[in-house]
Amino acid sequence: MSLEGKILVVDDEPNISEVVRLYLEHSQYETILLYRGRDVIKTITEERPNLVLLDIMLPDISGYELCEQIRRMDTPFNHTPIIFLTAKGESIDKLRGFNLGVDDYLVKPFDPNELVARIKAVLRRAVHIPHEPAPPQSSPRKWLEIGNIVIDLEQYRVTVDGKRVELTPKEIELLFFLMSNPGRVFTREDLLGYVWNFDFTGGTRTVDAHVKNLRKKLGQHESWNIQTLWGIGYSFEVVQHV
Repeated sequence: MSLEGKILVVDDEPNISEVVRLYLEHSQYETILLYRGRDVIKTITEERPNLVLLDIMLPDISGYELCEQIRRMDTPFNHTPIIFLTAKGESIDKLRGFNLGVDDYLVKPFDPNELVARIKAVLRRAVHIPHEPAPPQSSPRKWLEIGNIVIDLEQYRVTVDGKRVELTPKEIELLFFLMSNPGRVFTREDLLGYVWNFDFTGGTRTVDAHVKNLRKKLGQHESWNIQTLWGIGYSFEVVQHV
């Protein structure tokens, strides 16, 4: 039997872990189960899982702290995708997880079929992330300037004509993603996957609402615009003046 990958499941509830294991193995994933957090770092180093399913409320250490520890590991282990499985479903909990570098977030009780679908989606995206140390000039950009707009993703700050524009964190992330790929068209589904990590409510209307808010807050400009391609999606277009 050919396996799709190796998944490390960290959850102190044996019943949940066993259900997850059955669904993952049915989908041809090799599964490693841990019921405590103390062996997670060691297991990642020795077993090299393709993805970690991590409960936040573990008896010996919080999932938040474990996530931080994983992201501080040496390359390539620090790039291991992480999905939180948790009963903590408040927006502030999700935001904290995404700020720590978690790749997706699923609230208990959950549909195991949805979990498998999310795992596949995260792993597809992870394939395109380089796991070898990049030279300084190739490190991920956190700052962009196009025309009169400047965006600093580290400080979550956007300025237009030198004046700060108040945007929500997700509006800034959406804008940064579009600006990082000028001229490229993304469907609403693409943007939900890349920017929201499939953690969203309201379907594709969420994207439409955020784009509408961006246009309202940023205004119209001669050197760039967020363009709608009807029936397809959106792109960040840079206007070339002759």
